[in-house]
Amino acid sequence: MTRLIDEVVKKLEIKVQMSKLRIILFLIVLLTQSSRLMAQSSELSKTLLENNKIIKTMLDYRYKGGSGAFERDFFFYVDYNQISRQSCTVGTTIMVFDVHCDGSLGEFSIINPLNDYISSQLQKFFIMTKDKWNECNNSDYEYFEIPILFTIEGLQTEAIGFITNYADKEGYPCKGDNYYHEEFERLKKRRPEKALKALEELIRRNPYNELYINEKENLLKDFPKIRKK
Repeated sequence: MTRLIDEVVKKLEIKVQMSKLRIILFLIVLLTQSSRLMAQSSELSKTLLENNKIIKTMLDYRYKGGSGAFERDFFFYVDYNQISRQSCTVGTTIMVFDVHCDGSLGEFSIINPLNDYISSQLQKFFIMTKDKWNECNNSDYEYFEIPILFTIEGLQTEAIGFITNYADKEGYPCKGDNYYHEEFERLKKRRPEKALKALEELIRRNPYNELYINEKENLLKDFPKIRKK
């Protein structure tokens, strides 16, 4: 009987050790992935900040009153409404438009739309900039691609916009980027459909992050059925 108990105890000890080992391996993978994400995020941040300098130069040249006037007009016309904040609609939406060298407005579109209300606000703002553009002699100054970040005050995110529209924190339980990073790593093998949702939230917040886009492509390749859900 004592021998049988000893064998059971040994088996339990082995299971406990294996369980600890799995936890350690998971943490190592998670830390490695986090380090890779941080390194990639740092390089991307530098690129986006450089891009913002280019946008500022173009607006200083083309917009009457410069980039400062463009930003003031943006906040005058664009509303980050309460429904968007309550639903934790956080992310970077990109205004893409042309302003011809004669000052007339051209085509307008939005990359990575956040919701219909915010998109309509941005389109309204673009229309209201009519007659506020300087003429130019070079078609290189006709095309604009301007990232706008909508986020909650104090929310942790790696996203960077040329303009950031901060909403006051009002107790809404919105989660930071780290939460969605961890959710993706934790669920990508066991619950790929939920992992995809976490990844899509990260892409919505930072559509310039190619690592997220590649991870999404790999996830859909490994689990093609979730594409249909």
